[in-house]
Amino acid sequence: MVDYVQTGNQRPGFIPVGDLRISAPIVLVIDECLDEPHLQHLQSSLHAFVDSLPPTTRIGIVLYGRTVSVYDFSEDSVASADVLPGDKSPTQDSLKLLIYGTGIYLSAIHASLPVIHTIFSSLRPYKLNLPEASRDRCLGTAVEVALRIIQGPSAEISRGIVKRSGGNSRIIVCAGGPNTYGPGSVPHSLSHPNYPHMEKSALKWMEHLGQEAHRQNTVVDILCAGTCPVRVPILQPLAKASGGALVLHDDFGEAFGVNLQRASTRAAGSHGLFEIRCSDDILITQVVGPGEEAHTDAHETFKNDTSLSIQMLSVEETQSFALSMETKGDIKSDYVFFQFAIQYSNVYQADISRVITVRLPTVDSVSAYLGSVQDDVAAVLIAKRTLLQAKNYSDAIDMRATIDERVKDITVKFGSQLPKSKLYRFPKELAVLPEHLFHLRRGPLLGSIVGHEDERSVLRNLFLNASFDLSLRMIAPRCLMHREGGTFEELPAYDLAMQSDAAVVLDHGTDVFIWLGAELAADEGKSAAALAACRTLAEELTESRFPAPRILAFKEGSSQARYFVSRLIPAHKDPPYEQEARFPQLRTLTADERVKLKSSFLHFDDPSFCEWMRGLKLVPPEAS
Repeated sequence: MVDYVQTGNQRPGFIPVGDLRISAPIVLVIDECLDEPHLQHLQSSLHAFVDSLPPTTRIGIVLYGRTVSVYDFSEDSVASADVLPGDKSPTQDSLKLLIYGTGIYLSAIHASLPVIHTIFSSLRPYKLNLPEASRDRCLGTAVEVALRIIQGPSAEISRGIVKRSGGNSRIIVCAGGPNTYGPGSVPHSLSHPNYPHMEKSALKWMEHLGQEAHRQNTVVDILCAGTCPVRVPILQPLAKASGGALVLHDDFGEAFGVNLQRASTRAAGSHGLFEIRCSDDILITQVVGPGEEAHTDAHETFKNDTSLSIQMLSVEETQSFALSMETKGDIKSDYVFFQFAIQYSNVYQADISRVITVRLPTVDSVSAYLGSVQDDVAAVLIAKRTLLQAKNYSDAIDMRATIDERVKDITVKFGSQLPKSKLYRFPKELAVLPEHLFHLRRGPLLGSIVGHEDERSVLRNLFLNASFDLSLRMIAPRCLMHREGGTFEELPAYDLAMQSDAAVVLDHGTDVFIWLGAELAADEGKSAAALAACRTLAEELTESRFPAPRILAFKEGSSQARYFVSRLIPAHKDPPYEQEARFPQLRTLTADERVKLKSSFLHFDDPSFCEWMRGLKLVPPEAS
């Protein structure tokens, strides 16, 4: 891997800044239709958010309801805003009055922190007696106005030279309900006679607005919270087309506040172009990730270049591309070559060209080929291809059947038939793969353990763009048991880990669960120490993750414990030899402890991993 770094002053307005990062502006677009409890949480999160920002960060504040309020930082000690109508896109005249007027709508934190706190403290709860879903919210108009504020002319001018920011500008929408007023909106009621047509128009308009934001190097993140459905399908195109993320939260509290901070600080380059070249024998058939096919005539190319070019919607460490390939014919050479070139501008205003060249040997035996396959990577690739087709819940059910067929195909092709039997054993070289796929088909991405289709849709979109590490965790949870002395032991993610005298942490990517056994919970001192250690571990595991996961803690037998139990593979009904093959820690339990463990699972009746494999007429790789 080689990085070519170019810096220069060929751009108008460029100021060489060495190692100084010029932060791009952030505009907060805030829903003003919130009830008192939600508003109090939001105000706390916003106060903490601006206190956490670097002093040079430029910030803007826009409120939206039936109108759009753009806050003016030129007043020192009072919350003052210019108000625009929300029922239609802002006119050129009204924008000119706003942008060329005397108001300051983007200001550095160090210059305006007191007035920013005054603005947040001045927010008031929704006054009319209307249900949350029926309130007028002109989210689309508000984002349009925010884009124009970022476009400028800049309110902050240093010695007559406008500083060009590094990386992407950001609009962070704090939404408590759907977009129901003005452009890109849908009616309050789903039973509106014209709803399907209006939804179609809204989707198109929102996607167009997201594309416009991307052209202006602005990422739109939409952070939703509360219990009111936000109509995810309408908002998703805006976030997606701009290179941003849409995240759902239970409330505007801790997790929402953390995501506000991470959305604003995650390093994001701009102007990304991703090029893929490979040996003549290899054909790229599919690319999954945050990008779209680029029109290569706009870029320099080699003569007779057969590369595939992708315009990256954003350039972030938290994202990845998954490539599917096929061979065009038999490969005669000893090696196959791949080259990936990524060009982008980083947050320090340098142009980076990163070139990654990979040479892979070819093999002529099936066992050598299988030995080279990485189970974790194969599971993520299969999952991304599968989730791409699971656009709604009925698709997800179909995709579970597709996974079953794929597991059978792999076993028949690469496994071995048992003597005097019609059963096939799954290949031992890929021992972990079927377990990962079992987690996938019953977990939140394809299973039925999340309550609302909006939640599954958001998880699916996050997963399709997520980095390898986060993708793997979203498929297969990681299970860690707390031990004496504050250490943790990693265990298979089976329900057999739920032992009454233990505390367990389960990291499932977008959620982290802490489960306290009943015996441990009865000892106040021990349970407090174990819970504190588990919380610290959960925060360490997820400190750089975006979106920040929910961290939930509960005791054995509580109603919330079902969140935890539903994500573990049920193995309590399997014969003892199969349990021990998958969960060697059981060998240390006494007969009494085994009986007690078994009695705690009497109300679970999901099929186990072994039962699922047997249902497919297959034998798991490790089982006797």
